[in-house]
Amino acid sequence: MKKIMTLIIGVSLLIPSGVSFAKEKHGAQLVITKTNGTEIRGELIGLKQDSTLILESSSRIGASIDISDIKVIKIVKGSIPVAGVIVGLVGGGVMGQALGRFGSMGSRPLGGIIGGLVGGILGGVIASHNDEILIEGKSQEQIKAFLEKLRKKARFPDYQ
Repeated sequence: MKKIMTLIIGVSLLIPSGVSFAKEKHGAQLVITKTNGTEIRGELIGLKQDSTLILESSSRIGASIDISDIKVIKIVKGSIPVAGVIVGLVGGGVMGQALGRFGSMGSRPLGGIIGGLVGGILGGVIASHNDEILIEGKSQEQIKAFLEKLRKKARFPDYQ
């Protein structure tokens, strides 16, 4: 028991006190096209009733953008859609195995490899699809419904 306690105390002394193992929540990455044609890229910090707060990627400065000045909001997903590729590989591999067993390929490993590759590519393409929402010309109710969904993706969803 003393050895375990000594080990725990020793490890706790080696870990800096400011280190947190929990990942800090980040907001969704957005590309906002304003009605005048300019684009702003950055992280969604929060939403008010009539404006968005975004941390610009290039300058790392916060910007408040009035909803009436926004033409399109594009939610940018990660550049490497790992989850989609993995799900596609596994699903495609299983389907390829099944088709290889009963189909004319005659070889289950070959069917699994081909199915896995096709599934991985399709999964990656589907997972990397970016959501683009046209704000300009929408009714107030449609904009409000979209902003409520977008609020959940903000760093501070309860920001008012």
